[in-house]
Amino acid sequence: MTSRDGQTGGTPARPDVWRWAWVVWTVGALVPLAGYYVVPAVGAPGLQTWLYCLISGSASVAIVAGIRRHRPQLSSVWWLLAAGQVMYLSGDITYYIASQNDSSYPPLANVLYLGQYVLVAAALVRLSRKRSPERNLAALVDTAILAIGVGVLWWVFLIHPTVTTPGIGTLDRVAATAYPVMDLCVLTVAIRMLLSGGARQPAYQLLLAFLGLTLLADTTYGLLTLMGSFTDGGWPDAIWMLSYIALGAAGLHPSMRRTADPAETRSGATSYRLVLLGIATSMAPAVLVVQNLRGAASSDLMVVGASAALFLLVLLRMAGLIAAQRRLAITDALTGLYTRRFLSEQLRVEIDRASRHGGSFALLLLDVDHFKRVNDTHGHPAGDQVLVEVARRLRSTCRGSDVVARFGGEEFAVLATATDQEDLAVLAERIRTRMKEAPVLVDGRTPVVVTVSIGGAASGSPHVVAADKLVNAADAALYAAKRGGRDRVVIADPAVRTQPAPAVPDELVELDQSIQDWATIVAEVARRRPDAVPVPASAVTGVCAAWAVLRMPGPGHPGLPVDQARAELSRGSGRQFPAHVVEAFLALETGGVVGDPKPALDIATATAPVAV
Repeated sequence: MTSRDGQTGGTPARPDVWRWAWVVWTVGALVPLAGYYVVPAVGAPGLQTWLYCLISGSASVAIVAGIRRHRPQLSSVWWLLAAGQVMYLSGDITYYIASQNDSSYPPLANVLYLGQYVLVAAALVRLSRKRSPERNLAALVDTAILAIGVGVLWWVFLIHPTVTTPGIGTLDRVAATAYPVMDLCVLTVAIRMLLSGGARQPAYQLLLAFLGLTLLADTTYGLLTLMGSFTDGGWPDAIWMLSYIALGAAGLHPSMRRTADPAETRSGATSYRLVLLGIATSMAPAVLVVQNLRGAASSDLMVVGASAALFLLVLLRMAGLIAAQRRLAITDALTGLYTRRFLSEQLRVEIDRASRHGGSFALLLLDVDHFKRVNDTHGHPAGDQVLVEVARRLRSTCRGSDVVARFGGEEFAVLATATDQEDLAVLAERIRTRMKEAPVLVDGRTPVVVTVSIGGAASGSPHVVAADKLVNAADAALYAAKRGGRDRVVIADPAVRTQPAPAVPDELVELDQSIQDWATIVAEVARRRPDAVPVPASAVTGVCAAWAVLRMPGPGHPGLPVDQARAELSRGSGRQFPAHVVEAFLALETGGVVGDPKPALDIATATAPVAV
């Protein structure tokens, strides 16, 4: 029973309260954040620390609750983030206990604080690799450029002043330096995440907000500490607490289960990214100018090194863009094969090589038979699927050294190196057989039998022909194959004048297409039978062709009547042809679906494969 609200049964479905848990968490966490700045005014400064720890620790609890509820694809990322937050909470508690005892800054607190950076960085690296499993050199170069640009600022205004500050111990100096260095490491991974493509779910955006707020708070803390104006309980603490709230909200948001969805690889050459890269690239020279104007040249060597690294990275990025544009220019967007322009370039290269050093090469032109009928019957998306599958079979059949290209429309070309005329005929026949081995499934369920007509020509020393002459010879051979009945190979000699191929009666061409259409239908019906066993496409086509032979008139004899043709075809069931295929054909023929040939055609006029 279905109620008016669309629910099945009489009891309405319970609302999913977890859908808004992240909102409740965010609003609830703002209460102790406000209390953090209220309690000192009412004379309870000790409570301030525990409110801070409450927000920090409850963020890890929120993440664990989100993991248990939403079951994310890559739960290890969220467990690492939760563990990192527990590590940071432990550092806060350690520092608070030490401060109550009026002791010096505890080294254990530094270890725990830095441990959070390690866990967060590990989580971000894991997430970034899952979202971008393929190597994306452009994104890596962009990340390096932005990270170096920001790193120059941190080195000049934060890290270097900290390292050179007098009056602090070695251990404290190392710890004070480690924090901005770890921030830079986290920033690098965060930039990589920010530049990656794919969907940015709300949980993903909240996670980026957590990283941005944390880095902002850490940087502010470092600068204020250098100036001697940082105090506990100040406004920078609010930035840290807001980052914890964003992290907890990210862990509770339902979209956290999909944050690891793979992203599509892109070049990333967008306007906003180019602006960011321009700013980052000019950062090091600008800092160098500012430092010299200030008379502070202590970091010149590091800044000059960063400038050189940025220059090399920009060159690498430009080379990558040029290579990407080159790939786009020589690659067919639909099939992934080379373009006709690239084929022409390689053909000229091969002709020059053969003229100088000897050797042979050959060209094949292929045309998908009756492709227009595929588009008209099944639609253009189905036609595209056929072309993609033809390209895949063609690429898998040819050698790695062969240049396989889309010549135009439903035509393809293969430039075979180190191939003479005999080898070319073998390759062409192998391609023709491969194409018709199995029907192409369009829309995942409709089989379409695909055949190709192939024309080819070979050339080589001592008589290397020009490119246009070789193409014309292969094109003439392709035309001869199509006029000869299609689904055949014709190899031409470009040194010999091509003669026109004998024409094949239009009735025979129509019959050939009818047989292919019957075979498509019969193959699908036979495949669905309970007693069906896998059979090659040629077996199905053989049954359909046998019926055409039985029904068509020949020299001196009429075609068999329908009943007699059925009886003759049944006699071959299980001996010449698979039994379930014959039964499927006869059932379809009885229903008028297949088996209605043109009665005026004399099949004895069929021509043999044409040679030019």
